[in-house]
Parts: sequence; structure tokens; C-alpha cells
Amino acid sequence: MSTIDELAEQFNLELIGSSDQMITSVAISSHHVSPGSLFIAVQGANSHGLEHLADAISKGAVAVLSDRSAETSIPQIMHPNPRLIAGDISAKIFGTANLGLKVFGVTGTNGKTSSAFYLYRLLEKMGVPAGLSSSALSLVAGEVVEGDLTTPEAPRLHWLLSEMAKQGAKAAVVEVSAQALARNRVDGVVFDVAGFTNLSRDHLDDFDSMSSYLEAKSKLFKSGLSKQAVINCEDSFGEQMLEAIKVPTVGIGTGLQYQVTESDGLIAIAGKANFSLKASVGPLMAKNLGLAMVMLLEAGYDQQQITKAAEEVDLSVPGRLQKVDGSNPSVFIDYAHTPAAVAAACAEIGRLYPNFTLILSASGDRDPGKRNEMGIAGGKLATRVVVTDQHPRSEDPAIIRAAVIAGVLGHLPAESVFEVADPTLAIRKAVDLTKSGEAILWCGPGHLKYREVKGVKLPFDAFEATKVALKN
Repeated sequence: MSTIDELAEQFNLELIGSSDQMITSVAISSHHVSPGSLFIAVQGANSHGLEHLADAISKGAVAVLSDRSAETSIPQIMHPNPRLIAGDISAKIFGTANLGLKVFGVTGTNGKTSSAFYLYRLLEKMGVPAGLSSSALSLVAGEVVEGDLTTPEAPRLHWLLSEMAKQGAKAAVVEVSAQALARNRVDGVVFDVAGFTNLSRDHLDDFDSMSSYLEAKSKLFKSGLSKQAVINCEDSFGEQMLEAIKVPTVGIGTGLQYQVTESDGLIAIAGKANFSLKASVGPLMAKNLGLAMVMLLEAGYDQQQITKAAEEVDLSVPGRLQKVDGSNPSVFIDYAHTPAAVAAACAEIGRLYPNFTLILSASGDRDPGKRNEMGIAGGKLATRVVVTDQHPRSEDPAIIRAAVIAGVLGHLPAESVFEVADPTLAIRKAVDLTKSGEAILWCGPGHLKYREVKGVKLPFDAFEATKVALKN
């Protein structure tokens, strides 16, 4: 901890006002302010943090860090871009570097959440108390902590790590998005081992090319954020990542330090370590489990303990090819929202069910170019496709659906393609179309419990909608 004056001096910041008040926490949202907080006021998606300064003060903020001055009774620290120093300040205040946590990070386009969950569950099963920060949920001492970003803003992430340590955790797992890396959300965190799953088309609304998207991901391995790296090299992007990294690194792939394969429920890891285990997952989730296991091996954990944990642990992940209990036809709900993810999920279901219905949607206000490609991926593998809405946001949902349908129709006849805007009615249509013993794969909603329409998050639960459709 530091006083306001000490903090301003240490980070060479302009200070308006003065105080020997001790700063005990840092918050970038007024919702997370507590007595003794430094409130970081920056421009958000809809408002500037200074608009919430009064609320922050009422909750106990003792100083504000911002890019502009304000009429206020508390000391102000000035910086032209507070996010650039938010992570380092948070690390200082929360003592993140000295928490005694072994910290794991996972980045990539697809498979981040699954790999992070597997790391967390394997650690717990091995008797290593752990915490988790992921897009599906965050866990501190087994309790769910509210969040709405894949990777929290830096002050919140450092707070999470400190809370994990306070509750007895010895390890922490963080899902790291490209946006988090580009926007300094993991600054001040040092990952003992960081993993890379893969890279495919996504977020080109944020990044102008695949090369800039890859460069954003590579920051996790090249900017002093990680001590070790494990790179899954299933494509040229993984190979590029492997070549660019300067920290101690191992690769997973042909001719590299590790190879991970799956056949008929048997996962084999070969190379630096050679062993196999039985696990009730297919090829798609096996590579995520394999990445998690290799990361633990590289962190120094015992191979036999890792293997035993992997054979006993729950391998289902919220909203990732998650089966709706007792459903017939079988219904799987997935978070696939990229062409590669749709293709991989369809291949996994198609391996088990020769005939299946795909429910497919694409989001508004996101890279429009991937919508047609998602339709192509689904049309190539599904028996029939129902195209619906998920998060149209500010866009006309009919235009989004049309782009997806155009891709599907390149590979399926019109009589096998259905447009049902309302997702509740779409699942009913899929149930009507699908025979007992076949399957339905719903790509898009995953673990989410809402739909975003014209700036409003409407309650929506794909699992509950499926249960009602099956009952009716």
C-alpha cells in the first residue's frame, strides 16, 4: 500500500491536492469502490468515469486518477491515459507480485475458456487450491464473482488475484483476450506459464488484419508478462507465434516437444513426457485438455498426479458443447461464434451423430465478414440448419441472418435451411425437424443468460428454452 502522495511521486504523476491518506484498493468502476480506494476515471463505452465520481466518493474513494481534472474535494492524480499505468498501480496497491500464487494465462481464438476451466479443475483435483477468471465465470474459493468481460479491467483483475490469495489459493488461472492485451488489462500481472490455443478469424472489427490480431495475442508472450509459454501449433499462426517468442517455450504439434492425440476416448501425450489416459471427450476438447496438462507439466507438477486428476475430473465446461440433461433428440449448446469454432463444433457432433440439426446465429456490431463464413462452415457439415438471432445489438437482424443463410445455401438445398428470427421459436423448429436418436447443435448462446438487442440485455437462457421446447 502507499499514500496518495507517495503514489504520485513513484509514478511521476501530477498531483492536485495532497494527502497522507493510505490507498488500500483500486477500482475503475464506481461499483467496485470501497473505503480507501483510488478511483480510476476514464472514458468507457457509454460515459466517462468522472460522471460517476460522486458515487465513488460516497462509497469511500479517497483519490481519483484521470485524464482530466474535476471539481472535487478529494486529491486528483493526472495522466493522459490512465489505463497505461492502471495495472502497475494496481499491482503496487494489491501487492500482486508477492501473493504466493502460481499464475496461469490462456489466450487464443477458440478453446480459451475450456483450457482455463481444465487448468482450474485439474489444480483443484490435485489438491492445489485455485481461483479462476474466465468469460464463463470467475471463482474465488469456489464462490462465483460477478463479471462481464472475458478478462476484467486491470484493477479488478488484481483485486481478484488478491482475493484468491486471501482465501487460501495457491494458483490462479486467467483467460486472456486479445482486447485485454491491447487495452492493458493484464498489465502488472506476471504469468508463470501462459498457453496459446489457436488463431482464426475473429475480432476484425477491433483489429484491422489477422496479423495485427496475432500481434495483440503475442503480447502475452513478448512483453514481460510471462515466464514460460506453451504454444499449440495446429496452424501457421501457432508456428509464427512459436518463432516470435523469446521466453522459454515448448510447442505442441508434429515434430515439437509435445504431441497430443485422441482416439476412441484415449488421450495420448508424447514427446518430453509419454503417457495416456482415458477421458470422455472428443478431439476438440481433448486438445484443450492436452494444453492444460502440458502447461501443468511445464509448471513442474507431477505427471502421475496430473494424469490421475484428468481421469477423475469433470470435463464438461459451461456452454462449450454442453449437453442438455436428458434431452432426446440430444441437444448440445456451444459458444461457437467464429467460422473455425462452428466447423470444429459441427465436426465433433457429426462424429457422434451422422444426422444433426444446427441452430446458427451471428452477432451484430462485430466483424460482418465472418457471418457468411460461419454459414459455409455449418452448411458443409450439418444435415439441416435453422438460422436465428443472438445479439443483433444495433444492427438490423434480418441483414445478419441473410449473410449467414447465403453461406449455408452454398452447401445445403433450400429445403434444408430455415430462417426463424426468434431463438425460442428456432429451438422449437429444430426439435420438430430432428428425429429421436439424432442431435441438435446450437451454436452461439453458450453460457450466456441474455441477448443484446438495441443496447438492452434481454433475459434469455438457451438451456431453459431447450427444456421447454422438448417438453412441448
